[in-house]
Order: sequence, then structure tokens, then C-alpha cells
Amino acid sequence: MKETINVNIAGQAFTMDMDAYKSLTSYLNEISCRLPETDSETLSDVEARIAEIFREKVPSSMMVITIGTVQSTIQQIGSPEAFGKKERDAVAQEESAASPNAPKRLYRSRSCRALAGVCGGIADYMNFDVSLVRIAAILLVLAAGTSVWLYVILWIVVPEEPVKDINLVRDNSCNK
Repeated sequence: MKETINVNIAGQAFTMDMDAYKSLTSYLNEISCRLPETDSETLSDVEARIAEIFREKVPSSMMVITIGTVQSTIQQIGSPEAFGKKERDAVAQEESAASPNAPKRLYRSRSCRALAGVCGGIADYMNFDVSLVRIAAILLVLAAGTSVWLYVILWIVVPEEPVKDINLVRDNSCNK
């Protein structure tokens, strides 16, 4: 049994297994490192072509894109070296993608949810292990029943985490 993830590539939704997702993310990061920082159009074109190939190879939206499909797509598009010399380091690119000036927001988690993603979102916001937040929530429910109402209110008020594009680096694990 493999873990899957829903991704958005060039405005199209796909379900991928985690191996395929990691491989494709690595490939796109390698290409991005070889393009000038101001050239986002080429990467968008590559993503659009990848989405087109995926639609040809996986006709049903219910099917999962596997590592084999990603590898054959990468062979069809070409190696990252075909996009030129490396202009910047991948680590520097990942740091620039996470803007330090952007305010941190509380969202309900899409990937770390048991019920509504409230505990996962709080854990992500506060950089805690989601298990600790869930245990604290259970203890609060047992100690004072009013915390159930707080959970329901947060479920209603806190917006769901926005869908991320595939070329953004993201840690999808629930345990931090």
C-alpha cells in the first residue's frame, strides 16, 4: 500500500503516489535552478506539457500517477541539463520560495487530518508534533466538555489550507 497525494499541475488535478511526487518535484526544482529567476514562463510551459502527457498516459482522473509514468514523462521531456547550466543552488531557491516577510496564517490542514484538520493546522502553525496537539485536545475534551464547542467553532471559522502547486516544496508528513 502506498501513500498518495493530490497535486495541481498547470491547473489540472492529479493523484500521485509519494515516490512519483518526490521524483517530479525534484525534476522541476532541477529545471528551475537552471532557468533565470525572472523566467517563470518556461517552467509553466514545462508543467503544462507534463500535465498534457499525464492526461494522455492516465486517461481516468481516478487513476494514480506512478513513478514509472513520471520517469517516462521525464525521458520524453528531457533531462534538466537540456535547460542549461545551473544558475543557482536548489537550497537557495527553496529558501526564496518561502518568503520570510509573509505573515504566518492558521489553516485547517488538508494532509494531516483525523476529523477536520483543526489539530493538524494548529500543529503546523505552532511547529508542534500533531500527536501532541491531538492528545492535548482529547485531554481538554475529557477535562472540560466545552472544548468540543471550541473545536467545532474552529472547524467553521478557520479556512482550509490552500491547494499548493506541485513546484512548491512542502513537507507532507504529519509528524514534525
